[in-house]
Amino acid sequence: MTFKWLPNALTIARCVFALLCLGGIVQALKVQDLIMIVPEDAVSAVQERRIAIQQLWYQFALLAFLSGALTDFLDGWLARKLNAQSRFGVWLDPIADKFLVGFALLGLALIFHTWLIYIPAAAIIARDAFMTWLRTTPAGKAVVDPSNLAKWKTAFEMAAIIGLMLPLAAIPQSAVTQDATGGHLAELAAVLLVGLLWIAAGLSLLTGWRYMVAAGRSRKS
Repeated sequence: MTFKWLPNALTIARCVFALLCLGGIVQALKVQDLIMIVPEDAVSAVQERRIAIQQLWYQFALLAFLSGALTDFLDGWLARKLNAQSRFGVWLDPIADKFLVGFALLGLALIFHTWLIYIPAAAIIARDAFMTWLRTTPAGKAVVDPSNLAKWKTAFEMAAIIGLMLPLAAIPQSAVTQDATGGHLAELAAVLLVGLLWIAAGLSLLTGWRYMVAAGRSRKS
């Protein structure tokens, strides 16, 4: 029995995990609205249960993102191992990557409500949408990625997204609001993670520009 269908199935699964990640964040924010109704000095058993449910949704979102990231490794490895490269897989794989990162960034923007997230997230998502279109053009199809910077961009994106989601999944909201110890360390970690996201956005724009220039040269030649 052949398993050459498995790489494409994993790629499709990555799109599903992207939707589940965003869905988990949206559900956590809905619970957040219920938590905010009760005053902070009136925490009850119901309120604590809501906080626990919110944390579970954040854990669900993080697990979905990590699962999607794992399929990104597995589908390429299996495609080479099984000699199962296909035109469909080559087309869908980068789109699935962009779905996973884009939906996670959208979820983070919904959580944190700050331009420090909005700007790099918008830059990455806009660049990825443009690159998806560019690769459908004849000039874009003829271009091989001109550098390895895209791999660094992906690494910074993954590190920033996982780092920003991890505290939400690991620490109950009540502990965040009631415990002020270690505040400076937490602020430093947040600054570093947001810095990684800005670096990823810068690399996204740079690699997009380089690819566009290479596509222009390919069209002229």
